[in-house]
Amino acid sequence: FLLFSICVAWASQPRRAGTSNMNGRYSVASGGRQDVPFNDDYASKGHEYFDVWAPEIATHYGEVFWTDQGNQPLPNSIVERFKGKVMAITGYEMDQVMVQPVGHPGVNPEQDVSVPINWAYNHHYMAWMTGEHSTMQKVDALMDDPMAHGAETKWIAVDMPSATTRSHTNAPTAQMFSEGNGGESRKSFHGYPNGYAQLIDSPTEWHITPMQVDTRNRDCGATPADIGRCTRFQAGPEPKQAHFGRKPPPGGFNYSGVLECPCNSRYGGDPLIYGDTKTKAVVNDYAAVTSGTCSARQQIGSAAECFRVVPTIGINATKFTNRTVADPKLPPACSVVREGNGSATIYFNSAGKAQCTSGTKQQGTSTTSRVGVKFELSLDSKDTFKRSPPGKYCSQNRAGVLREFKTASDSMSDAIKAQTQCEQYCFTEADCWGCSVDCRSA
Repeated sequence: FLLFSICVAWASQPRRAGTSNMNGRYSVASGGRQDVPFNDDYASKGHEYFDVWAPEIATHYGEVFWTDQGNQPLPNSIVERFKGKVMAITGYEMDQVMVQPVGHPGVNPEQDVSVPINWAYNHHYMAWMTGEHSTMQKVDALMDDPMAHGAETKWIAVDMPSATTRSHTNAPTAQMFSEGNGGESRKSFHGYPNGYAQLIDSPTEWHITPMQVDTRNRDCGATPADIGRCTRFQAGPEPKQAHFGRKPPPGGFNYSGVLECPCNSRYGGDPLIYGDTKTKAVVNDYAAVTSGTCSARQQIGSAAECFRVVPTIGINATKFTNRTVADPKLPPACSVVREGNGSATIYFNSAGKAQCTSGTKQQGTSTTSRVGVKFELSLDSKDTFKRSPPGKYCSQNRAGVLREFKTASDSMSDAIKAQTQCEQYCFTEADCWGCSVDCRSA
């Protein structure tokens, strides 16, 4: 849980011994001088505070948590005190804590245990406070917007219609907090010189999006009882690219390489470290469907890809002819028709609406073997019928007809289509023992 302490109003939660600060006494530097005289007892200077807890964060080792945690209510005492008024925020503190009981932040704040900084590396955070006249809204981000960190959308605080009719129209309706520091923000005070503050009208909620990396080696445990274990850092499993591919010094590194978000051999790995690897490798498997159409996400998107792939998926043809069409009578995208002369025509169709009805080849692949064996099976239903030569019929070719598959014409290609339809039907009908192809004029 992330615990924020906002310096404005008093609350009764206990603080570190000997100070009213969440994180204890602060060492202050001025220029090149350290520990200069400074009164860090903000309560003695008239500052008040209240505490808020963010929702629970649960992660696995090496996992990056970069998730919006939604709107969280401010304490009722604060909301009521500043309803219709302006609150002046003079600073804030933050920490990450393990709470008791788990899942119930703020119930026993005196039992909160600070998470060691080498357990979870807070890279950065974005926090907002909104009020009665503002709300959080997700909006589209420009491609070069640094605040979006490459994402397509981002969160911003926007005014509600009531913002124009409130009493304090010269005061902001919302405030944002993001000082740019990461892990070190947890033990640092964020404040302003005398006379400066962030103002907000009628505050009601706060909103945070933390970005952090789970760096705790689970061999050392990850509960409050494990605080005293592995106090000298012990790294968990790390990609080869961690620490920029450098060899560890004697005694190992003193920080986790996963906090760099290193790439690995499967995604984005540096060829200098992993060899012949690609930033992102996409492997496509192709197969012909025997009926219906491919889903929109499965359809081949270009004629070049269609004409390249079809001859490689096991269709038996003497030659392939490529055609680009816009025909609603054919299936959409990529399809193939086996002609009567043994050749095949590959169609890439930009206007197709029809279904595939004559496919006979089915393929399957299994890659779930625990011993690294890849199994492939290819079945062609047209080869499971023993066919007599054209023109030779059995004596019962017109007896006990179960169903007729009429040809569109007397052409050989239409006869083969009707024959294929009959054979597919025969596989599903127990009483069917064979198919006979007659010309329409016979």
